[in-house]
Amino acid sequence: MRNIGRMVTRLAAFASAIALLAGLGGNAKADVYSYAQQTLTNFTFTGATINLPSLTTTSGDNAVQNVPPTGSVGFVDDADSLQAFVGAAGDNPGENSFVQRGPTATNYIRSDELITPGFTASVVAEGNLHNIGQSASQAQWAISAPITVAVGSTGIVTLTFNYANLLQVITTGSLANESGTARFSFNFTIETLTSPATVLFESSPILVNSAISRNTTGSTTNPDAGTVVITNTTPLAPGTYQATITGSAGVLLSARGVPEPASCAMLGLGGLVIAGFARRRLRAAA
Repeated sequence: MRNIGRMVTRLAAFASAIALLAGLGGNAKADVYSYAQQTLTNFTFTGATINLPSLTTTSGDNAVQNVPPTGSVGFVDDADSLQAFVGAAGDNPGENSFVQRGPTATNYIRSDELITPGFTASVVAEGNLHNIGQSASQAQWAISAPITVAVGSTGIVTLTFNYANLLQVITTGSLANESGTARFSFNFTIETLTSPATVLFESSPILVNSAISRNTTGSTTNPDAGTVVITNTTPLAPGTYQATITGSAGVLLSARGVPEPASCAMLGLGGLVIAGFARRRLRAAA
């Protein structure tokens, strides 16, 4: 499946980055914390019939850090991939825990996601950094199914759901080159069933696509909750199409006493991975 291939590629890139930077972590004081969480519930879809027997789900996550304990890990599954976690055992909140672990006395990085049978989708990414170095994590999910627009219908489809978001970045250390980023994303597309597919409609509402960052001492918190209603702008002709919804969350933490070329390379890679995923669609079709 194409979406699994993309996830595996990203996980390999993260593993390569941590191998390159194995010796760059330090013991100087640094304190950066980033958290991104999104839960989507009460999905309704009108204007077309969903082919439920052909519905597919995909999930994946990864985490990497080059400060003690160093490591990288990633997983891919259908609706509930294992949590990606690097850190001390005492900092691990366990599988499918979407509440904040919060700042701790040690380094850790994690991500996780869950799609329930009732189509609740949750995603989280969180990290805490105490030493000079970098860490990053991301989690992603996708739900995809054929939809049929009946002859005589308006061709207008509507997707409605509730959301609860939380972003937080805290920087408390004394290093000038420390920063934290937290973000989440959501995307809805309708495509033709041809190969290659043609995108007929795409929507990424700002209410469920957001990011915050800090590179100075302080705290930024952005909670939000509400309802999203998405309606296609151009009527669909009668026929069958592929509808896909995707979500993601990611964090990037960095503390560098003196920027080094390899260190900057990892920061760039993490930024590209997280920012790029916000616009990439996970395809559940083979």
